[in-house]
Amino acid sequence: MDSKIKLAIERSEDLIETAKDDFKLGHLLASVNRCYYAYFWLARTLLFKRDIFVKSHNGVKTKFSELFIKTGVVPEKYGRNPSELMNDRQDADYDLESDFTKEEVQEMIDWTEEFLGFVKDNIEKF
Repeated sequence: MDSKIKLAIERSEDLIETAKDDFKLGHLLASVNRCYYAYFWLARTLLFKRDIFVKSHNGVKTKFSELFIKTGVVPEKYGRNPSELMNDRQDADYDLESDFTKEEVQEMIDWTEEFLGFVKDNIEKF
């Protein structure tokens, strides 16, 4: 496995664990942030696999959708939530009035962890 891909997956794993730790401590906004960045690195991982190096958040989201979701290579469910997760992260980081329930944040953690599993199980196919 390419070293960039390995490092990106490891970063995603670390971010998901941090999201879980933040959740347990009641730091829901931090957990939302960590879920988003875990997703961001997983999407970049798949782009790295195709030698595509996009740095901007919108660029990653657009290229990931174009190459993996719209083509059916990655199930639609993993392409539906990124915009929502991106908006949630921006609210968590920049909106003083943002508020998330424990259930909403747990769902974000579960979904991101599921996407991690999908990427790890299928990385060699990409």
